[in-house]
Amino acid sequence: MKQLLHKEFIELWRTRKILVVVAILFVFGLLGPLTVKYMPLILSEVPGVPEGLAEFMPEPDITMAVDEYIQNLSQFGVILAILVPMAAVVGEKNSGTAAMILSKPVSRAAFLAAKWILYALVFIGGVLVAGLSGYYYIGVLFEWLRPLYFLALNGLVAIYLVMYLSITLFASSICPSQLAAAGLSFGLLITLGLIGAIPGLSHNLPASLLRWGREIALNQRGEAAWEALVMAGLIIGLTWLGSWFSFQRQEL
Repeated sequence: MKQLLHKEFIELWRTRKILVVVAILFVFGLLGPLTVKYMPLILSEVPGVPEGLAEFMPEPDITMAVDEYIQNLSQFGVILAILVPMAAVVGEKNSGTAAMILSKPVSRAAFLAAKWILYALVFIGGVLVAGLSGYYYIGVLFEWLRPLYFLALNGLVAIYLVMYLSITLFASSICPSQLAAAGLSFGLLITLGLIGAIPGLSHNLPASLLRWGREIALNQRGEAAWEALVMAGLIIGLTWLGSWFSFQRQEL
């Protein structure tokens, strides 16, 4: 397993995927509070914007900053979780790399697990870096949040992104091409969104983790989303098992 983890790390580093994920999450982590704070000023200086429009915008506050932070991280993080690892398995199957590696005493479960672990660590690290930038600018521009509460928010965001990462690795394991893997991942993303629109089901879906994290960070009393946390864990576990079950039966 150590050799597989080292191989995955070298590949992610050489292809700059680590840098891409961390840099993009870092930038959008700090853009959230900055956008909320300075958007009225920006609008007032943009030519062609109706005079006085900025005056009708709500006064920027910490709640808006946290909301924008979560929205940026979740939206762009999910896009990264689909686009970055979509070739992780299918790319190596099509190039013959997977067959070469598995000709050695390496199990297919270990092959998939190494990919999942490294990609998960990259996204968790990216969220932590984004959290540092977001926490600093929210504190400087608005007020300082409780560090552990904000850390809890970022932990829930990381689980949310790792869930979509797991979905993408599942798609990459069962699909014949990168394009098909990306299409299946986006299709499952849309499906979860449509299910979440059904009254009475949304609080059980992983998207509720973002609402729960927001309430924790802002020290608000709200309903804990344990069902959503369990659902995210189930999706992660089932997609990994599905990847392994399918990969075990494929001819390489």
